[in-house]
Amino acid sequence: MLSNLFKRGAVTAGAACLAVAALGGVAHADPGVPYIKPSQRGDAVACVQMGLRDAGYNIDVDGKYGTATYTALTDFQANRSLQPDGIVGPRTGDRLYFDYLAKSGNVTQSELCATLIPTTR
Repeated sequence: MLSNLFKRGAVTAGAACLAVAALGGVAHADPGVPYIKPSQRGDAVACVQMGLRDAGYNIDVDGKYGTATYTALTDFQANRSLQPDGIVGPRTGDRLYFDYLAKSGNVTQSELCATLIPTTR
């Protein structure tokens, strides 16, 4: 009787953990996601640009990391006590993703960018 109770409890606990993991939400960048730097192109740069736009910067989302992106990003970093180096590493990625992209209400944007922006979580 006691062993059956423990088995049921373990199964229930396991199911609860799976449910929380499945519903827990936001996908995160895989370990080793490369930093985003000047002169790059692609979806990761577009995610940075969308985050900057969501943060109030008037910037085009074209996927090209040029002067406008650098200027906006270094200003974003300086205003948030981050090193204004124009590189999106995990600390800058946390601020862009969790403070803006994840809260944007755009599910496609937040899910795609979660896999492309380096974060600490």
